[in-house]
Amino acid sequence: MINKNSLMTRLSILAISLLLTSAMSINGALPQMQKALGMTTTQVELVATLPALAVVIFVILSNLIAEKIGTKKTVQLGLLLVGLGGGVAPLVLDSYALLLISRFILGAGFGLFNSLAVSIINLLFQNEPQERAALLGYRGAAENIGNAGLTLLAGFMMAFGWRFAFTVYLLAFPILILFTIFVPEIQQVKKESHEQQGELKFSVYLLALFALFLVMTFVAIGVRFPTMVTNLKGANYNASAFLAVMPLIGIVTGSLFGFFNHLLGEKCLYLGLALLACATFLIAISENNFTLLLMGYFISGIPGSLIFPFIYNSLNLYATPTKMTAATSIILIGCNLGNFIAPFGLSALQFISGTKNLFAPFQLLSILLLAILAGIFLYKKKPFLRKALSGGGKS
Repeated sequence: MINKNSLMTRLSILAISLLLTSAMSINGALPQMQKALGMTTTQVELVATLPALAVVIFVILSNLIAEKIGTKKTVQLGLLLVGLGGGVAPLVLDSYALLLISRFILGAGFGLFNSLAVSIINLLFQNEPQERAALLGYRGAAENIGNAGLTLLAGFMMAFGWRFAFTVYLLAFPILILFTIFVPEIQQVKKESHEQQGELKFSVYLLALFALFLVMTFVAIGVRFPTMVTNLKGANYNASAFLAVMPLIGIVTGSLFGFFNHLLGEKCLYLGLALLACATFLIAISENNFTLLLMGYFISGIPGSLIFPFIYNSLNLYATPTKMTAATSIILIGCNLGNFIAPFGLSALQFISGTKNLFAPFQLLSILLLAILAGIFLYKKKPFLRKALSGGGKS
C-alpha cells in the first residue's frame, strides 16, 4: 500500500505541476521552425498559442473523464499525451498540420491534469489543513520552477536544432513513472444529495470570476511591462533580465505560502490584494520614474503566490469531495479566460481612462482592487460571502 505521507509521494504529486506552465517554453525555437518549414508569422504564432485552446476544452472534460476511469488514470493519460504529443511527435513530423495536431495533443494532456494537480492535494489531505496549504503553496512554486527551468533547457537544446527544443516535454515520461509508483489511487467518495451539491455553485462561479479578474491583471502587467520599459529607457533597452526574475519571486513566495497561511489565515487574501493594488498604483505613477516601475513590477510577482493557493486551499469549505475536481476546473477556466481577455481588458481600461498613456489603465486597476479589498473586508461577516471568500485558516 502506498503511503500518502511519504516524501516521494509528495514529490511525485508536485512534479506534475512542473509541466503545467511550459506550453510557451519552446517559443525561442519558433523563428528557426518558421524558417525551416516556410511558415507565415500567423502560422508560427498559432503553434505557440494552440495548446491554450486545448487546455480550456480538456479542463472541462477532465472531470467527466476522471469519473469514468478514475483520477490517477486521468493524470497518467494526460502525462502520456504531453510526452507523445509535445516531445516525441515534433522530432519526426515535417507537416505543419500534423505539428498543429501534436500541439493540440500537448494542450489536451495539460488540460486533463491541470485541475487534478490541485484536487489531488485537496482530496488526499482534506483532513490535514496545514499540510494541504503547504503543498498547494509548493505546487505554485513548482509551476514557476518548471516555467523557468524548461525554458532554459529548451534554449540549451536549440543548439542541436529547433526540433530538440521540444524534447523538454519528454520529462513527462519520468514524471509518469514516479506518479504511477508513488501516488495512491484517489478513493471514491460517497455521492451527496442533489440539495448538497446545488448549494455550492454560486460560490465557485464567484471565485472563478474573481480569478478571471486577477489573472487579467497579472497578464496585463506582464504584457505591457516591456513596452513601458522601452518607453522610459529607449527602444533598444533589453528588459529580459527583469522578466527572468519574476519566476524566482513566485518560487520563493509559493514555497512560503504554508507559513503565511498558518500565520495569517484568511488575511493572506487581504495581503495579496493590498500588494497587487500597491503594485498597480506604483506602475500607474511611474511614467517618468523607472525605479517606481521596477518596484511595482517586482511587487506584482508576490500576490499570485498568496492568493491562488489560498483560493485552492479554501475549496474544501464550499466544494464537497465529489465536486472538488469540477470546482477546481471552473476556477481554472476563469483563469484561462482572464489570460485570453487581458488585451481586451487593457483596451477597455485605456478607453475609459480617455488617454493613450500606457500607464493610465493601471490607475483604474488599483482603484478596482482597493474596491474589491474593501468589499471583502466590509462584508466578510455576512454568512453567504464568508462561504464564498474566506479560507481554511484563522479568522
